[in-house]
Order: sequence, then structure tokens, then C-alpha cells
Amino acid sequence: MRSMFAGVSCVQQENEELMWDPTAEEEEESTAQYTFVYENSKNNVIYVHCTGESTIEQYMLALQKSRQVATEVFGFYRESFEKLLRKDVKFQMLLPPIIKGEILEEPE
Repeated sequence: MRSMFAGVSCVQQENEELMWDPTAEEEEESTAQYTFVYENSKNNVIYVHCTGESTIEQYMLALQKSRQVATEVFGFYRESFEKLLRKDVKFQMLLPPIIKGEILEEPE
């Protein structure tokens, strides 16, 4: 796999403000719902699903702000993966050589 993906959902409220990660109730009360999926290498949008009524300007604002949210999600992925690797490296250092897969010298 060459890229990781992040999905971002938001709704547009009646006052035209955007709300991120809405509940089912907030989705029902909204005037428009957006789902954007981004890939991490260039942070390009690869999937969009919209329902409800909105203008092009409102859509473009949701697209722009969701890209910022996706960037934060990718940062979280990165931090989590780095923590996992650090734990794995520390654990690997504690293992005896035979479990690590190292070849032991044969006795003469």
C-alpha cells in the first residue's frame, strides 16, 4: 500500500457554520452533509459524497477546511505509528538472540 487514507465528515448547519464529526441527530438537523476522503502523500481528495443543499462557495469552504482536518488526522496516524515502532524496538532489544532471528555461531 502506497498511501494511507483519512475520511472526514462534516455537516453544514442552518446558520451555514460547519460542524466536524457530527452525531446522527446533528446530521438530521443539518442542511448539507459532506464526506471527504484524502490520501496522505499529497493530501489530495480521492472521494467526495455530498447530500443536501449548499452553494459552490459553501462546498469549497468545506473542502478546504476538511483538508486541514485530514492533515491533523495524518499527524495522529504518524505519531501513533512512531510510538508503536519505539515500543517494538525497545521490546526487540530485550529479546534473546534466538528469538530475534539472529544466527548463533555453532560450537566447534
